Amino acid sequence: MQPLSKPYKRPIWDFRLNATAPKDIKLANYYNQIYYAPIKIGTPGQEFNVAFDIGTPLTWVPSIHSPTRQKLRISRKYNNDSSRSYKANGKPFELSYGSGKVSGYRSQDIISIANITVYNQTFGEAILEPNMFSGSRNDGIFGMGFSGIYAGEEPTVFDNMVNKGLLPAPVFSFYLNTIRSGDPDSVLTLGGTNPDYYTGDFTFANLSMPDRWQFEIDRIQPSNDVGTATFYRCQAVVDTGSALIVGPSYQADALNKRLGAKPLEGDPKLYTLDRSQLDSLPDLEFIVNGQKLTMKGKDYIVKFPEERRGPFYSGIVGKQFKSGETPVWSLGLSFMRTYYTQFDKGNRRIGFAKIASSNKP
Repeated sequence: MQPLSKPYKRPIWDFRLNATAPKDIKLANYYNQIYYAPIKIGTPGQEFNVAFDIGTPLTWVPSIHSPTRQKLRISRKYNNDSSRSYKANGKPFELSYGSGKVSGYRSQDIISIANITVYNQTFGEAILEPNMFSGSRNDGIFGMGFSGIYAGEEPTVFDNMVNKGLLPAPVFSFYLNTIRSGDPDSVLTLGGTNPDYYTGDFTFANLSMPDRWQFEIDRIQPSNDVGTATFYRCQAVVDTGSALIVGPSYQADALNKRLGAKPLEGDPKLYTLDRSQLDSLPDLEFIVNGQKLTMKGKDYIVKFPEERRGPFYSGIVGKQFKSGETPVWSLGLSFMRTYYTQFDKGNRRIGFAKIASSNKP
């Protein structure tokens, strides 16, 4: 018998023997920055828009019982007093994001997304939110990471869907669109993949950390310079919480210079490009498990919606890592709009396939 694949209660082959169909969840796209979908919590169901975060395991929404709620942005807030299926838990939680922390306490209730319902699910009621959520389209976060110290070893919503036979396999996949007329809806597929949104075979990379969506890239390079701007054996994560590609500062700076981008005056982390450069930009190449994953210039440049007449920006941004900290590249939404991404939680691997040409002009 094959070994159990934690946190699942059955061997991986058993999921496929009793497979139901994977479930497609349509995602709304807010200016290519946030992809979100509605969920319901409680009885009767209270609706919240949530973004999907593969970096953290805990699903959370704002609580109406926050003593500082008047200072928070206006959003929908969970009221456990109004839910007949609510169960107290009370254990505290705290999650760190780029611009602050979310903290609060855990509760239990029914959580449903589309036609999938999980009973007695542990989630977070947020008392304090970071400023990054002010003006955001999402009310909270749907955690799709691995359970661990942040979740107190409690199964995630996705884990419970799998364990309770609501999904055929411990796999989820993303197709993310761009804001263009005629593009299909963005889709999160729970329980497998949807071949309508990708073409060819998947390139798989085994996780380099047991309980994190982290893997190794053989090398990163621009197509016009295999040399001074080539970086080998880079650790990386796929990041649904970042719109950009973020890497160690010295590597990101070297890549941007080889792309012909110039540092923005007043903010050297950002690099700008002239319109005249756009048609001649080199490809950005990621070699994963011996296979080349390519982003063209149009895939990695950025035009901020609030700057209609402003410059174009490179979508590659540098980050300073602390001494002793492992530098990790974050492949954000721009990468995921180029490659259909499969997260195979049971086999601890990530798969990449080219977006179907009919879906990505």
